[in-house]
Amino acid sequence: MISSDTDLARFEGCTVFVKGSGISITRSEFINSRIFLELVSDIVFSDNVVRDYPVYEEAAVVVSASRNIVLRHNHIRNNAVGIVIGESQNIKIEDNIFNDNYQHNAIAMYKSSGEISGNLFRYNFPHGILVHFIPEQGETTVHIYDNIFFMNIEDAINFEDWSDAKDESRIYNNIITRTAWAGINIEYNSWDANILIENNHVSESGHPIEVFPKNRNVSEEWSNGWEHGIKIEDCSGITVRDNTILDNNENGIDIRNCRDVTLQGNTVTGNDVGVFIGGPDPGSFTRDVSPLSEENAGPSIVSIKDNYVFANDENIVEERTEP
Repeated sequence: MISSDTDLARFEGCTVFVKGSGISITRSEFINSRIFLELVSDIVFSDNVVRDYPVYEEAAVVVSASRNIVLRHNHIRNNAVGIVIGESQNIKIEDNIFNDNYQHNAIAMYKSSGEISGNLFRYNFPHGILVHFIPEQGETTVHIYDNIFFMNIEDAINFEDWSDAKDESRIYNNIITRTAWAGINIEYNSWDANILIENNHVSESGHPIEVFPKNRNVSEEWSNGWEHGIKIEDCSGITVRDNTILDNNENGIDIRNCRDVTLQGNTVTGNDVGVFIGGPDPGSFTRDVSPLSEENAGPSIVSIKDNYVFANDENIVEERTEP
């Protein structure tokens, strides 16, 4: 139990509960241990090492029903899951290193708001950052900016079921390269998502899976899937502006079954297809997670303004779909 400021401590094989508010936990090492921040506020967790927690689907750091939490300058590595944040507000995750969190995400945010900035993400599976389901109370914003994503196993940034957002979330100024799947993916019935994707560099999606580091504790087989720069599917209320999207193995921007999407001022080059616009994927209706309903299926409606789409194998492909 931690109930006061803690510095230069070592925890090994422990379950650690943070109790109380206004606490700083600094320069400590957590080895094969879990840290719970539940029903707390104004916590600073900084300059720590969190490593080697291997239990499938369990996060090394759990933040739940809390607010005003800062996680800064930590090295979070070789865990099954790095950080899970649930039903919490004003969470700041800044200037950390996340690598080899190999079973279910470096960061997963559920019904939460906050900022993720200045971090390095390497070799995490399946996603660097997973954001899903809008908070039922409080702010509905997640801002992801100034991060570097290098060789993450599936999508670097993934929003799922992010619907009816009253506030605008932003994904901006990130460098995303050599991801095995998509650099940025908005999907799973994210209607009225209110997301701005701006000024990101997204390149070389679809990096061959066999070049990624292997870990003997991985319980799911790694494989290549879609290999797009930015993928937007079964959603609405998305603006993609002033991004550089190049040298991805499949589509630079892939749009399927979307409405109210704006592409403006992007540079899209060196991809298989620069911009693909189409209707719903047949598999969307039967997928296990958040299946698409027939009433939400139809052709994509996209506004395209002042983009530079050139030197792709095909520049713009629009798949005609009957409403």
